[in-house]
Amino acid sequence: MRIDGSARLVGITALTAFAALGCAQEGDQKGDTSSTGTPYEEPPEPSVDLGRNIQRTALTVDLETKTATAVIDLASSQMSTGASFEAAGLEIVSVSNAQGPLKWALAQGQLDIGVPKNLGSATVTIEYTFKEQAQFQGLMAKGSTLVWPYFCGNLFPCHSDPADGTTFELTVTGAPAGMTTVHPVAIGIDAPSYQIAWATGSYTKLDLGTTFQGVKVVAHYLPGGEADAQKGTAALLDVMNFYEQTLGGYPFGGEAGAVAVDWGPTAYGGMEHHPYWHVSTIAMGDPWIQAHEAAHGWFGGGVRPACWEDFVLSEGTVSYLEARAIAAVMGADEGTKLWTHYQSRLNTAMAGAASKIAWPEGCGEVDILKDQLFGDIAYMKGAFFFRALEAKIGTSKLDPSLKAFFLKYKGRAARFSELLDIVKSVGGYDATACATAWLRSEAVPAEQVCP
Repeated sequence: MRIDGSARLVGITALTAFAALGCAQEGDQKGDTSSTGTPYEEPPEPSVDLGRNIQRTALTVDLETKTATAVIDLASSQMSTGASFEAAGLEIVSVSNAQGPLKWALAQGQLDIGVPKNLGSATVTIEYTFKEQAQFQGLMAKGSTLVWPYFCGNLFPCHSDPADGTTFELTVTGAPAGMTTVHPVAIGIDAPSYQIAWATGSYTKLDLGTTFQGVKVVAHYLPGGEADAQKGTAALLDVMNFYEQTLGGYPFGGEAGAVAVDWGPTAYGGMEHHPYWHVSTIAMGDPWIQAHEAAHGWFGGGVRPACWEDFVLSEGTVSYLEARAIAAVMGADEGTKLWTHYQSRLNTAMAGAASKIAWPEGCGEVDILKDQLFGDIAYMKGAFFFRALEAKIGTSKLDPSLKAFFLKYKGRAARFSELLDIVKSVGGYDATACATAWLRSEAVPAEQVCP
């Protein structure tokens, strides 16, 4: 995600107004035969188990009726007969498995299911309805979705904890006449819940070429947006080539690119919905934004943070890579211009009231919105840490370190400390003290080079 400036945070900061939704509901379907007449045991009572990993999420969505079906594969469990999901904005219609109905309860935004024991993975099918939500909390009025960081339960039964990744399959029907819905058919490696999205509108597709490794790069723009789309994505193919060559192959299929979405007149930025990342219409012409969101295919999406305390692993790393790509593709002067912009953003953030810690201690203790970790401290302190690290060890050691980290953790959750471990083993430098000075201290280090 990339958002610039306090005025441009108006829409996103509305996320903090979210409150748990949902009244208590119960599904107490019982029976002693399946739909085919095969006898089966009485389903267990619903029980709480938020720790049961989601392995696959297949969604079929009808926009006209706002009905949907989620087929979810759960990790096997020899002990638990329960599974729990965030579902604050949903009305549950039914829950079943291959043998028939399952028992369920929905209260305080949490769906609990009774799941029969299974030697392998357990599959449950959840039929539900959803509704339009406030800005940046699910399906929005202008036709696009956004559930970062923990609003996926307004769109589908989920785990918003970034540690629990899932593969996705998505089918969307019911678009209004004359409109199309842009979305991935599948995401084939584990990805965070906030990655899946769609956008419905009168889209035109712009083909930008194919990367060295065979990924077709595209852009989708809305009426009147062709010039901005062409301007903002003019360098995007070369940016994607830079990331592929520096970090490794793009992990989210054979086509990728930007989708213009109408977030209103003040929300300037994008969201890492790979392979089709969303960019606000007013930012579509900005090549910096495009480079930033593209980089999330490797960090933030390809490798996701294990907990919100590791947010800098996504946004700090990506902000640095954005600057590297812009300088490599658009020239050193443009790169200098971007770093000057970063310095201004850092100065503004340091003058603000929020905590100046970019990488908090712990895991699972920070609320990224309420504790104000989402902000330019993580973005800009993270970027300048990597710039200081580059000044110390050079790109000849830093780039192989970033690539080794990506290849090791692709499709997985990781801690920022694990990235530092890779820098030490591959780059030959222990960056712990430098990371502590930049990311776990209130001040900005006086020296711009790691010690």
